[in-house]
Amino acid sequence: MEKNKSEKIFKQYLNANGYQEKWSYEPTIPGKNKKPDYMLEYNNSSYLFEVKELRKKPDEPNFPAYINPYKSLRSEINEARGKFKEYKEDSCSLVVFNIDDKQARLAPQDVFAAMLGNLGFTMDYDSGKGEAVTGSERNFFGKNGKMIDYKGNQPQNTTINAIIVLEEFRDNREVEKALRREVTKQNRHISIIEKLDIRMKLYEDYHVEVVPRVVVIENPFAKITFPSDLFCGIFDERWRIQNDKIERVFAGEALKEIENLKGDIET
Repeated sequence: MEKNKSEKIFKQYLNANGYQEKWSYEPTIPGKNKKPDYMLEYNNSSYLFEVKELRKKPDEPNFPAYINPYKSLRSEINEARGKFKEYKEDSCSLVVFNIDDKQARLAPQDVFAAMLGNLGFTMDYDSGKGEAVTGSERNFFGKNGKMIDYKGNQPQNTTINAIIVLEEFRDNREVEKALRREVTKQNRHISIIEKLDIRMKLYEDYHVEVVPRVVVIENPFAKITFPSDLFCGIFDERWRIQNDKIERVFAGEALKEIENLKGDIET
């Protein structure tokens, strides 16, 4: 049986997205000493997953203070590295679910920073004009990334091909549709505060289902890339580094519908 909430939610995700009877929990793999949490059989290949949950730290400050938003995830990367040490020829992914760790940040840019180095931004500078070049903005990663060996100046942890953020996501499409109808009916400018108030009242009238979903953040240094057709559910996302920028390369149809509904309302 699953040991914790994160593993149960991952099982729910797998079953809800068409992977029933294709996964096994803590499988015994011949010739290996350590068992991955999950193994998924898909398109005649096996995919291994280590599932971790982030919990509140005993030293969490209860007052304004500096926090390291990457510390928790980097610790889990270290643990997963040890677990996958025997599986360098397999597809291995780390799944993380935040229970109550308020210091952890799992937005795509923060996950990339945990992997590649503390996040920053850089721009080209036109010395002739004495100003930055508009549109030249791009991401910059500093130090402490877990996928880079800074002493040897080369990639490491290339066995982990993706960090997968597991979430409980609210499917509020019906609420957003109702809000759009109400805003249209008013036929006047409605402030953000008014829209928020209307939305909160609508939550009392519409059932909002909480569904499991994943955000796949690809390791650009992975030895075996995470397949592009795996974990493409209607609420899922996928992010990678392209053209020196963090870019979303996939969004499920239901997620895009929610985003479009919200965009229409905000304009």
